[in-house]
Amino acid sequence: MRMSDFSLTTRWLIPAPVERVWAPLVATENWPGWWDYVAMVDETAPGNSLGIDNVRRYLWRTCLPYDLAFELRVTQLHPYRAITVEVTGDLIGIGDCSLTYRENEAATELIFIWNVSLAKSWMKLLAGVARPVFVWNHRRVMKNGEAGLIRHLTGRSELSL
Repeated sequence: MRMSDFSLTTRWLIPAPVERVWAPLVATENWPGWWDYVAMVDETAPGNSLGIDNVRRYLWRTCLPYDLAFELRVTQLHPYRAITVEVTGDLIGIGDCSLTYRENEAATELIFIWNVSLAKSWMKLLAGVARPVFVWNHRRVMKNGEAGLIRHLTGRSELSL
């Protein structure tokens, strides 16, 4: 693994059935309305009727003073179970998201796995020493997304980071 390679796993637990979680998860054009760090989403290719090859460009703000711009292309989609995307732009790699309803927790568990490399030259240069900061930043952005989705689905505004 190169210093600019990252394998990041995040678990969300959303107190709603998979069917309620799926719709806002795949409607990424609406993410800026509930995920604070998503600044912009533009569809650049609609993909087929199943959503395969759908491409959207994202601009992400972060907890740190830098932005990330990248495109996600849907390569696999199993409704209500899993999505796999290819990432290009400031990050390059693969992202997977799986959804499972956990009866004992009355919640949907989402597992996000990102295997990406940094493409910005300054980030690659600093990856060795800044790795813990980049990982911390990713965790904060993802935690904010979890809280935002819970707020979005429950209408509770007091959940925030």
